Amino acid sequence: MLNVNGFLDFSSKNILITGAGSGIGRTTAVTLSALGAELVLLDINEEALKETQKQCKNASVLLVHDLSDINGLKKAVEEKVAETSKLDGLINVAGIPCVQPLKTLKMETVEKVLRINTLAALELSKIFCSVKNHKGDYPSITYISSVYGIVGSAANVAYSMSKSALHGITKSLSIEMASKNIRVNCIAPGFIKTEMLEGVSTIFDEEYNKRLEALHPMGLGEAQDIANAVVFLASDMSRWITGAVLSVDGGFTAI
Repeated sequence: MLNVNGFLDFSSKNILITGAGSGIGRTTAVTLSALGAELVLLDINEEALKETQKQCKNASVLLVHDLSDINGLKKAVEEKVAETSKLDGLINVAGIPCVQPLKTLKMETVEKVLRINTLAALELSKIFCSVKNHKGDYPSITYISSVYGIVGSAANVAYSMSKSALHGITKSLSIEMASKNIRVNCIAPGFIKTEMLEGVSTIFDEEYNKRLEALHPMGLGEAQDIANAVVFLASDMSRWITGAVLSVDGGFTAI
């Protein structure tokens, strides 16, 4: 009989998670830690990282870094790898929202969104794919994008662009890295009950927020729903899956 528990054993794995200070990133960290993983937790907020660390079962290393500082990422990550061990996985959760109509959208805002949501993910992937930084059989990269990388939404052009770009990176990088057995996948969540959603929801009235929830046939999601999908893609259960963009959205994109 297939030993499913063996596939979900992360006790020999060291995984880097960005955006680990809250929401999906924190829930993913706690879940993987409970499955035995050791973690490098990256976020701009040190206090939030410490709170995540308290909730993790296994030892975790904290990396406080502003992802808009792309040039400093290589040194920062490689210092932590040297302290711990080579990485088995990269899970890029970090991102910022941008709800702004085109007529008021400034290029400086677009550039900031792209640096944090897209370019930092690409640079982290480059760092991870170096043989000096990853190990193990079938190391994996998992990006968190958004349903708005698949479907359109008014006043979301900068955000949607930054997230759909992750889908392109997933497809192309998965082919480039296949010969090295590095898997590259992406999860496109629907609207998840997190602090980020609460912040965005305040922009709109109650009627709009009700319509938004109605777009999810199974209701709004929880951070754990995304963490569960991340665990699957980071585990040995998905060792033959690469280049996939997995919608985890309660039916949002099925409508």
